[in-house]
Amino acid sequence: MIRSLKNFATTRLNALQSLGVSPDMDFLERKTMEAINLILGFNIPIGSFFLVLNITDGQYLLAIFNLLALLGNILVMTLHHFGKIREAKLLISFGFIILFSLQSVLFRNGTEYFVFINLIVTLIFYNNRRFIYSMALLNCIAFIGIKTVLNSDFYYSSVPGSRVIFNTAFGIFVAAFSLLYFKYQQAALLAQIQEKNRELEGMNKTKEKLFSIIAHDLRSPVAQLKSTLDLLNRDYISPEEFSQMARGLTKEVDDMQVNLDDLLIWSQNQMAGIQASPKNVSVRSTVEEIIGLMKPLANAKSIQLKNLTADIYAWIDPDHLKLVLRNILVNAIKFSYKNSDIEISSETNAEEAVISIRDFGVGMAPDAVDNLFSNSFHSTKGTAQEKGTGLGLKLCREFLQKSNSRLSVTSRKDAGSTFFITIPSFQSFNK
Repeated sequence: MIRSLKNFATTRLNALQSLGVSPDMDFLERKTMEAINLILGFNIPIGSFFLVLNITDGQYLLAIFNLLALLGNILVMTLHHFGKIREAKLLISFGFIILFSLQSVLFRNGTEYFVFINLIVTLIFYNNRRFIYSMALLNCIAFIGIKTVLNSDFYYSSVPGSRVIFNTAFGIFVAAFSLLYFKYQQAALLAQIQEKNRELEGMNKTKEKLFSIIAHDLRSPVAQLKSTLDLLNRDYISPEEFSQMARGLTKEVDDMQVNLDDLLIWSQNQMAGIQASPKNVSVRSTVEEIIGLMKPLANAKSIQLKNLTADIYAWIDPDHLKLVLRNILVNAIKFSYKNSDIEISSETNAEEAVISIRDFGVGMAPDAVDNLFSNSFHSTKGTAQEKGTGLGLKLCREFLQKSNSRLSVTSRKDAGSTFFITIPSFQSFNK
């Protein structure tokens, strides 16, 4: 019962705080809206109490002011709800100054300090300089004017001293709340900026690593191809000699194409983000399609790609699954010995489908397995000196995460590796 009430109160408080807050607002604007919503929300029960109290005491004019303040609070929150932020600011700034000033002058109830608080809120939460300067001047004039009138004998009716004390204390509370809220949000913004700086530093290191890869691993095949073509064009080598050299160049270009594909996909992901469109995907037919694409690469090393998958289905973006399978198979071929096999199998239950890709190649030591999915790049030459960027497995992990899937591996030095792609099964998403 207590937990239910707590959850209900938390839900209502969050709804009040986020009234009119939209994702396209910047950080400070969102926090400004949340703080004002909370202040207005707290004012409603307090204002309602004084409305009833003043009616009971026969202070009908003061009760009218309480009612106007309540209606003002509700109107501002309604304007927030409909995105009329500018109108809400004007109502808070001008409407409340008038109400507070009149109450203070007519009833000597201590609400002149609310005018001063209105100035604090304006200075803290608003950004437009002209608006801030105008409101600061207006609030100062109103406060000085009220204090001047209070030094005279003019008033309509007085309220008990306890009411003055309460209003003053509540004003101090609102001012303190605004200052503390601003302090904590500034600290949160600073932490957010520091986190972004750390991310940027990491991205810069990644960029430097990629440039190094491009300069070393991608430049060499192009330079070798160019020099070979120059020799052919100048008749320094015969067409027969060029044909023999072309076999080695073809392998270099194939490696370069795989690496370029990874680089382009990674760059696109960094700029636009990964967008997943999961569907009901046949595992067997998708694996068969990727095997068809990988056969030329496998045939170059006389490697047999065996599709042992069952006719099962998984819930994933089909393009993402193809990218992951392609990258893992490229890795498996790269680190497999000639005349060996690579087996792709599968299993499923009510919740998950698991695709495993097993090779019988060089394998990995335990420390290499532990570092395989780290944020750093690891590029190791294959059994035929194939080169890579170290981006492939990073891409696989990022794309799988977008489909609530994961990638894991078991490996043993000189005994091969097995990669496991674990994907939500179609049934688990359609219960």
